Amino acid sequence: MARRDQLVSFLCFFLIVSAVAGGLCVSATVLPMRVGKQYVVGGRSGWRTPPPASVDLYAKWAAGIRFYVADSIEFVYKNDSVVKVDKFGYYHCNATAAAANDGSVLFLLDAPGFAYFSSADADHCKKGQRLMINVDSAPSPSPSPSPAPQEAATASAATSSSAATAAHALLLAAMAMMGLILGEW
Repeated sequence: MARRDQLVSFLCFFLIVSAVAGGLCVSATVLPMRVGKQYVVGGRSGWRTPPPASVDLYAKWAAGIRFYVADSIEFVYKNDSVVKVDKFGYYHCNATAAAANDGSVLFLLDAPGFAYFSSADADHCKKGQRLMINVDSAPSPSPSPSPAPQEAATASAATSSSAATAAHALLLAAMAMMGLILGEW
């Protein structure tokens, strides 16, 4: 009798784990996760002191990109440096933090809001070698085009039907296993 109680306990545990795992599988198919993108600052030209006629080089580069939390930016350079600064440091070319000067550094954009970077060389910064970007929160999933009313009902039913089918199949398999094991006792 004790062995049967242990078996029933095991099967209850198995059913709970199966239900949780099934729920995770269903939610993983319904809730897409965003993976951040990586950008090289300045594109192919990399991080360098802009020519005199292009002091807004990095502002123009950043204007063409929408940055989100979880994205990262890489500074690639030769004989130069980069440092993350605050707003004051950006506008006044005043870098107080330790500068990276090994030729390449990657920054993770981990919070929404403005992020500021500059060359640790104040002269380079004053010549335009600085970057300000606005980091947005993770984007919401883009809505898909609206199907015709009949198609919408069918698609909605198919989506909820497939999730329900997966959950029911998992539950039926667990119940069948419990029936087989208990039937032997």
